[in-house]
Amino acid sequence: MGRTLSVNIEIALEPLKAFEVLVDELSLALETGGLKFLPGTKGQLSDTDAAVAQVVGWEPARRIAIHWDPTEWGGPDGAAVELLFEPVDGGTRLTLVCRDCQGATGDGTELAGWFSGEVLAPMLLAISPARLGNWVTDRRARRPSGPASRDVYRDPLYHYPNFKVILAELALREQDYLIDIGCGGGALLKEALRSGCRAAGIDHSLDMVRLATRENQKAVDDGRLTVKQATADHLPFAQGQFTCASMTGVLGFLPDALAAFRELHRVLRPGGRIVVFGSDPSLRGTPAAPEPIASRLCFYDDAQLARLALDAGFRDVRVVRRDLLPFAREAGVPQEHLALFAGNAAPFLLASTPESSQTAG
Repeated sequence: MGRTLSVNIEIALEPLKAFEVLVDELSLALETGGLKFLPGTKGQLSDTDAAVAQVVGWEPARRIAIHWDPTEWGGPDGAAVELLFEPVDGGTRLTLVCRDCQGATGDGTELAGWFSGEVLAPMLLAISPARLGNWVTDRRARRPSGPASRDVYRDPLYHYPNFKVILAELALREQDYLIDIGCGGGALLKEALRSGCRAAGIDHSLDMVRLATRENQKAVDDGRLTVKQATADHLPFAQGQFTCASMTGVLGFLPDALAAFRELHRVLRPGGRIVVFGSDPSLRGTPAAPEPIASRLCFYDDAQLARLALDAGFRDVRVVRRDLLPFAREAGVPQEHLALFAGNAAPFLLASTPESSQTAG
């Protein structure tokens, strides 16, 4: 009996657009999983050592065929995979067909085990409310990726009021060296670099790292900006490298906020300063923190926010409230959306690292 797996989905995109989106998304997902996908008629899949699969069919809007290289333990023929694009009313039917893809599993009982554990269970988990909520949260805010997120974070209009407060508080100078934690598409970095300072940005989304780099390519080429994929609690920079730090839209997503603040303290010079946009409890359930995102955020009142900085070793710690409405008007937020920024002033944490003389004492 032939071992063929087939699954399909209908999406509201015409075939060529569906093809382009799938190639983009597949490349990113495979790279996250440890495989680099080189698309095109001479494309291939590679791991860290060598190519492991070849593109043997490439017809935009119609078909992608991939053949996995044979292995000694899996049989001499390898495995064949096809992605088929079929126009249907309202969009495209995308069908994945895998032939002889698990010849090494053994008899029918073992094949059923492979199908249950590696195909069926992951699919059921993927559509469960909890997993889907995590995916939506990651996709839109916690680890943004994909075309829609790139469009948003390339020019995040509704984040500019926060950016303007942060930059006003930092008052950057040419001699400053800024690190932006969770830099997204690099919009705050772009504004910061206008001061003449140097900067670095980190984000745990590979898509955002690439976007921030492209959006600030000249500064990268000139050696004024570095953008790296990293997490806030493991910064790939030397002790005392920066004069200042910023963080906005990130705090509530940190799995270990204290560890992240301690890392910030480590990479800042004596007297270094930070400005962090808070994750205020009043945001829960608003357009700034809707479900399913809200239930996956940590919220901090002013005292808790200040305590994080104090416990990490910062001094001159204070939480200030700033009215975002004037900054929203300045940023060009449409009139009908200005109400989102009215009302309670937003919290910003200001703090600094001890001067060297105080540290020594």
